[in-house]
Amino acid sequence: MTPQPSSDETTSVGSGPLKPMAIGLCVLSAAMVVLSQISDGNAFSDSWWLVAFVVWLMLWGLLRSMTRGLGERPVAGLDERERGVRDRVAFIGYQCAVGAGMVVVLVMVAFQKEPDVIERIPALLATLMLTSAALPSILLGLSGIDGEDGESFRDE
Repeated sequence: MTPQPSSDETTSVGSGPLKPMAIGLCVLSAAMVVLSQISDGNAFSDSWWLVAFVVWLMLWGLLRSMTRGLGERPVAGLDERERGVRDRVAFIGYQCAVGAGMVVVLVMVAFQKEPDVIERIPALLATLMLTSAALPSILLGLSGIDGEDGESFRDE
């Protein structure tokens, strides 16, 4: 006897790989922040950071293509709820980008006399800005939304 899903569970064919991909992007972003700070010199010349960066870009491309149905559909093709979801995740991404930029500025001011720290800032900035840009796709992926049809999204 197979267990039946409860009525409050959302099942969607397209949402299967979305959550693991979104979580993978979060984990890679955190790893890239750490790698950018422990690298010897500039992280852009550190092979581990570069490998994580390439994998991150590929994963983001896949996640973005799978959430494109809601994330990039013209406004005329969205209902009010879908527009609200898209506006909310875009706003969160924007706010995180502003916050990340301020963190980088504060780190630069606090460590302006330490060239070893300043040398690592470009990779930190790249990681934080790319993560902020990917945040709408990550949030859509974590929500389990189907890229072709926004009907599987639930407000919790």
